[in-house]
Amino acid sequence: METRNIIPTTRRGDVTFHADGRIDLTAHVTKSLDLHDGDVINIIESGEVFPEHYLYRARDATETIGRHACVCHSAKPGVNYLRVFNRSMARYVLHLCQCPDQVSLRVGDLTELQGHLKALPIIIPPNITRPS
Repeated sequence: METRNIIPTTRRGDVTFHADGRIDLTAHVTKSLDLHDGDVINIIESGEVFPEHYLYRARDATETIGRHACVCHSAKPGVNYLRVFNRSMARYVLHLCQCPDQVSLRVGDLTELQGHLKALPIIIPPNITRPS
């Protein structure tokens, strides 16, 4: 008898990218990067043959003056997860993952880049499948 799991993985993703530009960050991500309402996030790519991608806080809310892309907002009052709206970032990641509608990815352990920049590596599995 051949068996298979109904739910292939029980761990939910830490960052979810949607085709409409919505990016959902879990409480784990917001706590790790010390993100707050009004902070600006970005993704940095290593310049290697097989590049790695890191999510980091580009600007603190206190130094954010004017309009910026990728500003974090509370999804609901009293919750620890944040939401970002940016079509270009979401589409970039969806293109990397070859997923048309949405993809939910995990992040690795907090690391320091360039000696001072705290970032979370975004884990993009090589055999990622399209969500059903």
